[in-house]
Amino acid sequence: MAAALMQTPAETIPTTQFSLFEGDLVNRSFAKIGIGSKKPVDMFRRIVIVLGITWAPMAALSWFGPEPDPLKSSTFFFFDFAAYAQFFVGIPLYIIAEKVIGEATLSAARDFEESGVIAPEDRPKIAAIEDKIAVLRKRMLPEIVCIAFCLYMGAWALGVEMFWRDAHMVTWHSYKIDHPTFAAMMTPAAWYAMFIALPIQSYWWVRWAWKIGIWYWYLRQVSKFKLVLVASHPDKTGGISFLSEVQAKFAIIILAYGISSVVATVGYKIAVEGASVDLPPVWGMVVGFAIVAPIAFLAPLLLFTKQLARTKKRAMNQFREKAIEAALRVEQEWLNSTEDNDECDAKARNELSQLNLLSGFYERIHHMRVVPFDLKSAGQLVSSAVGPLIPLLPYFVKLPEPWMKILETLTKWLPH
Repeated sequence: MAAALMQTPAETIPTTQFSLFEGDLVNRSFAKIGIGSKKPVDMFRRIVIVLGITWAPMAALSWFGPEPDPLKSSTFFFFDFAAYAQFFVGIPLYIIAEKVIGEATLSAARDFEESGVIAPEDRPKIAAIEDKIAVLRKRMLPEIVCIAFCLYMGAWALGVEMFWRDAHMVTWHSYKIDHPTFAAMMTPAAWYAMFIALPIQSYWWVRWAWKIGIWYWYLRQVSKFKLVLVASHPDKTGGISFLSEVQAKFAIIILAYGISSVVATVGYKIAVEGASVDLPPVWGMVVGFAIVAPIAFLAPLLLFTKQLARTKKRAMNQFREKAIEAALRVEQEWLNSTEDNDECDAKARNELSQLNLLSGFYERIHHMRVVPFDLKSAGQLVSSAVGPLIPLLPYFVKLPEPWMKILETLTKWLPH
């Protein structure tokens, strides 16, 4: 008895150590300086360090830079809402999301193994998949590709201004010059932004794209197994409703990208560059993000639809057979019975109770979802995509005066 009690806790300890982040380049780098944990204090230190490497040097260079009018440059910089959105909102959200989503995906991996959804004979295969993910997340080639892509994006975002002769705006990152080849000269703050700050800022969401790709690959591999799904499961999704909850956690990524990349970019184009909302790069980015972002995180769950549909169909066929048998017994024992005694009544009531129980099973099976996400999770993803776009509404639609006043009060940081 004592030995059994001693073994029980060990048996309940989850065996999987699933992770999308453990031991990758970012976490190894932070671990070397003593902030490798996911404790709130270490997460805060990570945010401070990244902002100290990116935004702070740009602020200093814009203030003390040698360009013709550093005061004007610093004024434009410190009132650049796009920079605040990218660095003070986007980067912290991406860093915090690592803890939130890391815990959610680990919980999902444990649920697959411990809930019985994965058949015992397939558990070694799941372990092999997790080992493969452990290798993928530590590879340097994807990191190098991400860094190279981000350097290219930084050069493309600001470098084009040197040749943009039709530009009439004055910014903190360039000023017009009279030169046969170059239309503008980059400020020291712009050079720093081009090769260091913007690539680091972009690296966070590009890195997330790689991590999300690994997670989707994991879901695809799991969906290939013959899962043990139960049509009458109380979660109404055969026993895998936890996937919907996990995908809903990715709303923080949609929110971070929407604020730092979509709203910041579109708002800057409209407010600073004077771009028209009729231009496809403006309205297309807004509409595309609002539609594609939620779908991108819901679509992978459709990998499980085929098995869920089969489970529901098989359960309904079995239910019909049982229901007909139970209904016939009730009619024979009660409705068609000519005897009137307590024994017959008790037997009939028992059969009727079984029939009522079958009715409850029918309700569960009938309402079983063949897509493993619910309206709540879908709503979280949609709202995280649409919410950041609210400050842009005045540029696209004419709102009633009371709503305009409220919106202007809430979004004073965004020029009109």
